[in-house]
Amino acid sequence: MKEPYAPTAPSRSALKRQAHQVEEVVQGLLNLGGSQLERLQWDQPLRAELDLARKTPQHGARKRQIKHLSALLRRDFDALESARTVLEESTGAHRVQVQDFHLLEDLRERLCQEQSRADALQEASQRYPACDEALLEQLARSYSETGDRRPYREIFRHLRTAAEKTPR
Repeated sequence: MKEPYAPTAPSRSALKRQAHQVEEVVQGLLNLGGSQLERLQWDQPLRAELDLARKTPQHGARKRQIKHLSALLRRDFDALESARTVLEESTGAHRVQVQDFHLLEDLRERLCQEQSRADALQEASQRYPACDEALLEQLARSYSETGDRRPYREIFRHLRTAAEKTPR
């Protein structure tokens, strides 16, 4: 009699999903810059296949090359994990940069609104000790009174400079 909970081989659908995930990893690698690809711990044949896929035009030949590189990666678990790690690191760093950018934009918006200016100034000085509160307040008032976009841009530049000077 067959055991009810005996391990079975993955279904064809599961295998196709896994293959598609590996293809997405390869596609992500093709979109990375050269400096990020240097961190890959791959042997020469895989590196050559990746370089060939990067040089191949965006049509059917590239799709075939992606499938070929995906098949090679499915056989080499260590290379696949290395690729996933590099992708996660690059997208994670980008995500942090975008998050910081949105935080600075939000702070600028609150500085330009008279109701929230005092709280925003206090938050800016706490977050970024290098920022000049008097200058921020002057620029925010100038923007509120005139509606000129120059002080609006200057506020962002000043906040970004202060954020770069502040250690994480």
